[in-house]
Amino acid sequence: MNRMKRTFSRRYGKEGDLALLRSFLSELTAESPPQAYWHPGDLLWTMFQNTLFDPPESIRLWMAGPDLLGFAVLEGPDYVVMQVRPSLRGSGELEEQMLSWAAERLDDRERNPGGEIRTNALESDRATITLLEKRGFERSTNHAFNLMHRNLADAPRVHPPEGWSVRPVGAEQEWQQRVELHREVWAPSKVTLEAYRRLRTVPGYDPGLDLVAVGPEGILGSYCICWLDQGSRTGLFEPVGTSSSYRRQGLGQTVIAEGLRKLRDRGAESAFVICVHGSDAALRLYESAGFRTVEREYTYGRELAGFR
Repeated sequence: MNRMKRTFSRRYGKEGDLALLRSFLSELTAESPPQAYWHPGDLLWTMFQNTLFDPPESIRLWMAGPDLLGFAVLEGPDYVVMQVRPSLRGSGELEEQMLSWAAERLDDRERNPGGEIRTNALESDRATITLLEKRGFERSTNHAFNLMHRNLADAPRVHPPEGWSVRPVGAEQEWQQRVELHREVWAPSKVTLEAYRRLRTVPGYDPGLDLVAVGPEGILGSYCICWLDQGSRTGLFEPVGTSSSYRRQGLGQTVIAEGLRKLRDRGAESAFVICVHGSDAALRLYESAGFRTVEREYTYGRELAGFR
């Protein structure tokens, strides 16, 4: 029987859908080469980092009976992320439907004034690249990511600079300062106190893995959130940042080192982080923490006009 004849798609929103997507990504993260798929933490951060993201409108699932074959996520005004099982990835059987769905949703000049559709492909994924190129997509010359990985067998302990310490984010009165640190690092940012408060309630968030470097008089200088997936025994750093006032003092390296140690102590065997290609300072930071680039991911885009 042709499995694809039994395939259907639906919007996100049924009870248990979040657990279904997390389980799907955990399975693929465990079975695939490092960074070949989103880590479950990527999903959680994307969905809950701000209150503007609308999961039922922005996520669609492709199913075969009760089995999840893949899903697509709309990010920003013109971007779609496609996560497809390895047996179907690059065949076009799901990607064509995902791109058509995304194009219809993104064809809105108020939301998407540039009138483009963009997606991503791994440098090693020739099947998907060929599929995109046949549909008129071209690789961006200035938008790529280094996908980085390290083993946790030798997770280091790095001492913070004098006067600083690393610990989990404190009680609620510290949360606004934590949000302001993120907003400074990633300006313009849609993260708000309301979103951060909600994020802390999400299944998969561990308050002990939401770390900050704390300086004199309680100043927050650097931070990271680590996402632990017990199924694949992996951790993800997303996001990581240091205030412009406290860079090049070793705070970022100290926070990451503490995150690596805590992930290992919770059973993780390896960790991932993503670095924007060309961001030399960030690349040096992650390499100093033992991460190495295992894959590159490129953005491919085209005009929506004529896309069918």
